[in-house]
Formats: sequence, structure tokens, C-alpha cells
Amino acid sequence: MDFEGRARIHSHLDIAPLIDIVFLLLVFFMLTSTFIVPEAIELELPESSSAQQVSDITPIVVSLDQTGQLALNDERVELEQLRAVIEPLIKQNADAPITLKSDASTRVQQLLQVMDEIRAAGGTDVALATTQK
Repeated sequence: MDFEGRARIHSHLDIAPLIDIVFLLLVFFMLTSTFIVPEAIELELPESSSAQQVSDITPIVVSLDQTGQLALNDERVELEQLRAVIEPLIKQNADAPITLKSDASTRVQQLLQVMDEIRAAGGTDVALATTQK
């Protein structure tokens, strides 16, 4: 007894359109996504009607959030270590302005402690960052 073998159906999947669709999706997501570098500390800057826009980006930026966490150039630092960490940066660039970004709901006492540490390290040109009303 000899059985006839079924005729095998050879299905062939054309992969070229699939690759085209994958590349189109990749391009779509690359073009529509935004590449924003998040800051180390989320801040809501206080508003000021007399704020002036500074075009220069300062090399030394100290950020203080409402819970008292500090960041120096987007790297977290403790208040006790701030003077030791910022002092070499100030000596390197004596005329460089220091921008202090403080959250709008930060306690004044915390802000003054940070400013005292900056001044004790030799920083004389300290500017508070604000947003315009």
C-alpha cells in the first residue's frame, strides 16, 4: 500500500514590508519624543516682576528644594559638605557668578543657610533664579 503524500503547502512570509513598518514606527517615535534632561531636583521657582533674563549659563548652579535637599550642578550634596565642594569651583573661576535656584515654598532659614555656606566658601556674586510674572 502506497499512500500518496499530501502536497505540502509552502507558506512564505515576506518580511520586507514588516521591516518597513518597524522602521517607520521607529522614525515616528524618534521624531515625536522629546529629549528633556531632567534636573536633579524638581523646583518651582518663585515669581518676580523685576526678574531679568540672563543669557549666560553660569558654571556654578546650586539648587535647593522645599525639603532642604541640595544639588550642586545637578549632583546631590549635603549642606555640611557644600562649602568643601563649592570652594574649589569658586577658586577655579573667581569671577564666575553663582546661581541659586530655590523652590518657591522653601523656608527662608534654609535659603539663608545655603547662602551663608556659599559666602563662607568665597562666593560673592550669588544670584537667585526666578521666573517672570
